[in-house]
Amino acid sequence: MASGSIKCMACPDYESPDREAYREHCATKWHQYNTNERMMGRRTLSEEEYLAKIAPPPPVAPETKVEEIKESEAQGEHVSVCVVFRHKEEKWSHIFKIPKGTTVMDLKKSMVKPSSPSDDALLFSLKRGMIRPSHFETIDQDETFDFYFIGAEEGRTLLERDERRRREEQAWSQ
Repeated sequence: MASGSIKCMACPDYESPDREAYREHCATKWHQYNTNERMMGRRTLSEEEYLAKIAPPPPVAPETKVEEIKESEAQGEHVSVCVVFRHKEEKWSHIFKIPKGTTVMDLKKSMVKPSSPSDDALLFSLKRGMIRPSHFETIDQDETFDFYFIGAEEGRTLLERDERRRREEQAWSQ
């Protein structure tokens, strides 16, 4: 292993030259798949095996759209948000790419299926450690949140509290 390089513990034969490359690798579906397989005690796949057996065919999209996304990410207009999920003895994570300045509530809405009722975003809370950010806090840098299921009643209570605090802050700033 070269000096400064990082070997991935989940993906066989993957070694990144630096932290930034490793971070990008961790956002890949291949790494996420292998992390889940490893946590379940199952065999992980090399990149070639993954591409041959698991990876979906690339989406058909106009080349300009792909280039626009890459350009906006390169300009720092998007951030990565890692959400960590736990259920019984299992733990997994998912990385969401969102526009810089997105609110926590908009992130939560993007996490539920579009066909789901709009209140589904209130069924869970996102926390940094033990601190729950307001629904109206903006995400301006890469973040990691823990996912907690809280139910509809508590979710509505927290949203109402955040709305009341926002109104109070706006009244004080006038």
